[in-house]
Amino acid sequence: MKQYKIKTILTAIILSFAVLFTPSCTGDFDNLNLHPTNPTEEDLTESERLGSLFSSLIATMHYAQENRNQMVDQMVGNQYGGYMATTNNWQGTNYGTFNPANDWVDYPFKTIMVDFNSNFIKVKNVTESKGYIYGWASILRVATMLRVTDMYGPIPYSKIGLVDSDAIEYDNVQDVYHNMMADLDNSIALLKSYLAESPSENPLGEYDIVYKGDFSKWLKLANSLKLRMAVRIALVDTEYAKKAIAEAIAGGSIEINTDNAFIPTQDNPYYKASVSWGDLAISATLSSFMNGYADPRRPAYMTICSYGSTYRGVRIGIENLIKSRYSNPAYFSKPAFTADSPLLVYCAAETAFLKAEAALRGWIPGGDTQAKSFYEEGIRLSMEQHGVSIGEYLTGTTSPESNRDIWTGVTISVERPITVSWDDAGTASNTKLEKIITQKWLANYPLGFESWSDHRRTGFPQLFPAVKNLSSSGFIGTVTNTSSRMVRRLPFPQSQYQGNNENVQKAVQMLGGDDVANTDLWWAKKP
Repeated sequence: MKQYKIKTILTAIILSFAVLFTPSCTGDFDNLNLHPTNPTEEDLTESERLGSLFSSLIATMHYAQENRNQMVDQMVGNQYGGYMATTNNWQGTNYGTFNPANDWVDYPFKTIMVDFNSNFIKVKNVTESKGYIYGWASILRVATMLRVTDMYGPIPYSKIGLVDSDAIEYDNVQDVYHNMMADLDNSIALLKSYLAESPSENPLGEYDIVYKGDFSKWLKLANSLKLRMAVRIALVDTEYAKKAIAEAIAGGSIEINTDNAFIPTQDNPYYKASVSWGDLAISATLSSFMNGYADPRRPAYMTICSYGSTYRGVRIGIENLIKSRYSNPAYFSKPAFTADSPLLVYCAAETAFLKAEAALRGWIPGGDTQAKSFYEEGIRLSMEQHGVSIGEYLTGTTSPESNRDIWTGVTISVERPITVSWDDAGTASNTKLEKIITQKWLANYPLGFESWSDHRRTGFPQLFPAVKNLSSSGFIGTVTNTSSRMVRRLPFPQSQYQGNNENVQKAVQMLGGDDVANTDLWWAKKP
């Protein structure tokens, strides 16, 4: 495919924006193809016309905007992924007690789909699905839509932008994954072609807040996403996944910390929610594991409590939570972000742990010996990323400590001992797979959606169950509440039943179960 030249693309974009930014009737906020604010051409300078789109596309990979981050990353991903707990009662409605409000469950789907697709379609139309700019946008699409499909299951993907209607067909989860893999392969080819040409100018570089226009690193992120997705589905789509794993590793994924993907912030949403609003604390599960391991990353992850001079988290699912107690930093640890802490998208440690699992399961060569090497490499990379000394961590044989709620006196411990040292593995209660997933969980903080996905497909890490399970009082259905199985997905938005009923009903059939939170997604089903 002939590479689009930079000036040709920019000329086309400038000529097209008079049409693309003309206000249109959206009907309502649920239209997946149109942005509700409808900016006009006059609102933007020529250089902003394209750059502003990519700022929005990048943002959906890990929301920096405080409300979006709270409603998506904090409440859902980081609670169900075992990193954080919300400390606002919200009139007794909470994801932690498994009884979120209907509009809360709608929010991630509606917001991400609109925020991303409204801008992606414009890029797709202008570039005619060609060239490195489209390839870049497609990488961002996969990184974002992976979050949505892993929350809900079947989603509209292949038909987005092809019909001028709110009634868009859903793809089943396997097809979504295969289509995303194909998009990554296409992006990889387009970026390789672009890099081979070695252009002397890159007018989009100033709008790339992640890699500053270095598309060799975007190429590595594309391969890393491919590896992440392939490992996710390898138990249920093994031969397809093994091929993708091999291709991603050979293509070159993120393996050193200087290639890590972060979104910079000047008003970090975790800092704002925890410090300014008092709505967020560290999860009791996370503090218990890290305390038990004497993890040197604790100061980088969480604040220390003056009461007891320790790190102490909050369990999810506290009914009638008293905010003044559980949001008090003297008693409970907050996420240790500052106002300008960047937001993680992908880190080199994850690549090492993905390879460790693949080697252990026989998806790549090397077996146990190679799995151990990748496992320990992942831990080293994470320690290096956070600027701490690894010390004797790799040989640690201690277990997570118990958690005691200082207000209620209730104490809870992990059900089975799990240590760091690879060499003491081998028993049913201390397996090598659990070690890999547990250390991957610790390294991926605060990528809650990744950890939630790992927990759903493996049962690891062991998470403290919710204190109170109120799922029977909500519309999400009854949720199992154990250390290895809790919420499996979010039900489809009620707004989709109202505006896209025929297609969402077909999507329910694709689930292979009821449209409730206890239904496993395709990749989480036992083979």
